[in-house]
Amino acid sequence: SDEQKQRFLPTIANGQEAWCQLFSEPGAGSDLAGLQAKAMLDGEEYIVNGQKVWTSGGHYADMGMLIARTNSDVPKHQGITYFAIDMHQPGVDVRPLREMTGRALFNEVFLSDARVRDDSMIGGLNNGWRVANTTLMFERSSLGAGGGSAAASLASPGTVAGDLDRRAGD
Repeated sequence: SDEQKQRFLPTIANGQEAWCQLFSEPGAGSDLAGLQAKAMLDGEEYIVNGQKVWTSGGHYADMGMLIARTNSDVPKHQGITYFAIDMHQPGVDVRPLREMTGRALFNEVFLSDARVRDDSMIGGLNNGWRVANTTLMFERSSLGAGGGSAAASLASPGTVAGDLDRRAGD
């Protein structure tokens, strides 16, 4: 929505907030629509429970692009909703997946009664499959154009990375 664009895009563009994708799950393998994380409506908020894995940048992300099951009674591609979720709240536990070098590029994220506001739903209720595919399409086109992980490793946006007092190029 226009309100969401005004709320989220400026801090994404200026690097004040870092985002991560909360898509993949341990039991779903390559079947992204097989996700088990659930978001249950509770008043004007959704309560989210589940686990995500292979989350790049989750350890410094301020916000997450979350897909969660909001309707289990429809075919699996239809019962998914896409949310913008605050990664700093209680109920969001980010655990690094350490390589044998000690470096952790990926994370597991455990969601235990985490909350996401109804107005943080992106693309509409149960329309998350379409939104997630659009997100992945832009990511793939960026990688194909040379915007891969080497470029991302040069800058660490967001509050957890702790570099907000430094200007670009410093």
